[in-house]
Amino acid sequence: MKKMVSILMSLVLVISLSACGQGKTENASTNDTQADTSGAALTKVSLGMVPWSAFELFYLAQEKGIFEKNGLDVDIQEFSSTTDNSNAFVGNQLDFCTYASAESIAPYSAGADFKIVLLADKSNGCEGLVTTPDIKSATDLKGKTVATQYSSVDHLLLLTLLQENGMTADDINIVDMTIEAAGNAFIAGQCDAACIWDPYYSKAKDKGGTVLYSTADNPDIISDVLAASGDMVENHPDVVEAMVKSYYEAADYWRENGDEASEFMAGKLGVDKDEFDSEIAGLIIPDPKTALEAFTPADDYSYWGYTQNTVEKFMNEMGVIDADVDCSDMIDASFVEKLASE
Repeated sequence: MKKMVSILMSLVLVISLSACGQGKTENASTNDTQADTSGAALTKVSLGMVPWSAFELFYLAQEKGIFEKNGLDVDIQEFSSTTDNSNAFVGNQLDFCTYASAESIAPYSAGADFKIVLLADKSNGCEGLVTTPDIKSATDLKGKTVATQYSSVDHLLLLTLLQENGMTADDINIVDMTIEAAGNAFIAGQCDAACIWDPYYSKAKDKGGTVLYSTADNPDIISDVLAASGDMVENHPDVVEAMVKSYYEAADYWRENGDEASEFMAGKLGVDKDEFDSEIAGLIIPDPKTALEAFTPADDYSYWGYTQNTVEKFMNEMGVIDADVDCSDMIDASFVEKLASE
């Protein structure tokens, strides 16, 4: 799934950027065109993405002719890891790239030229802290062993819970392991709690885990976005607009044709429809107006920039990045703003 690589893995990206330098090369696909059956010219662009339920909407846009209707011929390139996807993007091999929001910070802090143009989803209960039944409150975690992936977004989620209850990481015993291993360790009774994401989160719940805290308690903490290269935003804004519009039109199609659309996207994701429906039910898929609200400055988690600056501070404290950046500067809200006004 989309989060199989933690924020810490983005450090690999920082290293690769330093090795490759910051030279900008033209992505040849940006200016290519081809004709559809009606004779209209389509602009050929490339999109890098990792498997994730919300991102399958891009495949739906392709399948249902939504991209074509909006003048695009999109080459969707699927990557098994966020790091590989991002490396291709910042290496000028892709025009667009999907990101778990927090994972966009490391490449941006290293000087990558892109803008966040679309809010794809917000986590609304598809990840969280599962505990043994005897742990009924955050204070009950004191002295307990909690498994999670160090420096991941779920590590941040755990620390947020502790902070909200006047506690720190020193009050518990955090065991660092991959999210999959953390989920398995919890099911095997090797730890008292695990802060993990789907599908391991759902598996832990099915095996008797109690949900103490989840993203449903604060859907603004963890989200996913689409980034467009600086070249696309500056020189081809109409193409960026068409891409953003296509995503939200695909979301509308899914809402109106749930069973059919979900069956198709489940197949692309490689799961059955019930599993797909369960995963996407734990997400908020916004419309342009909701996305615009998330991109509108505010001094709380409702603002994407505020949330990512909180994550940026966390990443600096963890030593994942070594640069102070204002994540608000990553946003270009003009595309969702135009769609929201229509």
